[in-house]
Amino acid sequence: MKQFYMLFAALTFGLSALAQLPDGSTAPDFTATDIDGNEWNLYTLLDEGKTVILDFSATWCGPCWNYANAGILEDLYSTFGPNGTDDVMVFYLESDDTTTAADLNGTGTATTGDWVSVTNFPIIDNAGNIFDDYSNAYYPTIYTVCPDYTLVESGQGTFEQHVSAAFAPCDNSVNGAAPLMTYNGETSSCGGAEWAASTEINNIGSEAITNMVLSIELNGAMQPDVVWTGNLNTGGSEVVELGTYSETGTLDVTLVEVNGEDWEAHQTIDIVGSVESTTYVQVRVMTDNWPEETGWVIADSNGNAVAGSDVGGYTNQANTLFIEDVTLNLNECYTFTMIDTYGDGLYSSQWGNYADGYAQIVKMDGEAEIGFVLDYQGASGVEFSELVIGVEATSTTNIDEEEVALESAVNVYPNPFNGNTNLTFTATDAGNATVVVYNLVGERVIDMNLGSVSAGSQTVQLDFTSMNAGIYLLSVTVAGETSTLRVTNSH
Repeated sequence: MKQFYMLFAALTFGLSALAQLPDGSTAPDFTATDIDGNEWNLYTLLDEGKTVILDFSATWCGPCWNYANAGILEDLYSTFGPNGTDDVMVFYLESDDTTTAADLNGTGTATTGDWVSVTNFPIIDNAGNIFDDYSNAYYPTIYTVCPDYTLVESGQGTFEQHVSAAFAPCDNSVNGAAPLMTYNGETSSCGGAEWAASTEINNIGSEAITNMVLSIELNGAMQPDVVWTGNLNTGGSEVVELGTYSETGTLDVTLVEVNGEDWEAHQTIDIVGSVESTTYVQVRVMTDNWPEETGWVIADSNGNAVAGSDVGGYTNQANTLFIEDVTLNLNECYTFTMIDTYGDGLYSSQWGNYADGYAQIVKMDGEAEIGFVLDYQGASGVEFSELVIGVEATSTTNIDEEEVALESAVNVYPNPFNGNTNLTFTATDAGNATVVVYNLVGERVIDMNLGSVSAGSQTVQLDFTSMNAGIYLLSVTVAGETSTLRVTNSH
């Protein structure tokens, strides 16, 4: 993966030494002293019935810093740590022993910032030996260790994902009332329209929740507090409306009081506006050196995917350009989301002599390019775990007739895919429909007669699991009109 320690370890000890501990392994015990002089023993904490989260990081690691600044583990520690319900313990283990105390404080030469200021749980320095005991191979590596000493690699998850890993699977319960907050409101505004914010509260604690106070900020400006009263029993859920807004930007939601007691659970949500687009666009993705981390999706206003490639769909296809034609409906809004599971975007060159990737959404008129909706370049140094933009189709353009001869939209999602994918098309007129797939030597590998289909949207599942990885030509014929497009099976 992406850090120098792994490369050094591979040269010194051989690749077999780098195998991560598999989920379900017994966590190696350790005793260590944090930077404030407090001594901690892992098994002692587990024997007390606590779940322990271990964040193996390095001060120079960009994705580690980005994740720390998201505040997820900090919120978890505030809510369920010693000053909260006292059911969870969290540790930051600085695992590159060449770094210094100055690096931890953000003043050294191998640091991304002031780790001491942003971390509210214990920091253990010079933890390289513990890193090795856990057979770690990259930063950050984040484990959840249950009271029975078993671990899972919980990774750079959301607050909710870490809570899910820390309690029920660990046979650990939360003392008292414990609201779990999940944002479920709108995340984009199309054409400047108002958008509604809301969050779902689940009570995972042992006592009922009778009142809550939520603090709201939009782009740093305080909004009126939201006060909820009721009776939310253990296992129950409640949707709390947080207001309607017109300004886009950063929405901060903090649960500050539960049943009259101070609380601290925080969520930050990016609310995007919309970029005007044509109805015909090309999505172009140039993968970087780690294509297995990359995926993307275009979803309509109802959250339905209309195009994309799942994470893992580009596996073993580094530094490769993928182009997908996408048809959007006029005057409708969409959300483009690109994911990088490591958190460094397509910025490969920071890790060595590697080519950066890029992602573009290009407005097209036939074969002519008429502008960008998105032009993200990994070489810009911008890192992300999730890149999100809103897209509004405000003008009509044409698709190249050689690419799509049907008068209606034809999409394959995901594309590339890993063995299975979905074909969607909208028949302008009722008629007989067939789907034929050829390999690049002209052999017919799929031949489906769909019979007579009615006018309207159709979805067909395609199974490529028995076929070799590679490029195929997919031909769809409806009522005598044919469309042919390229698809890629990465299986």
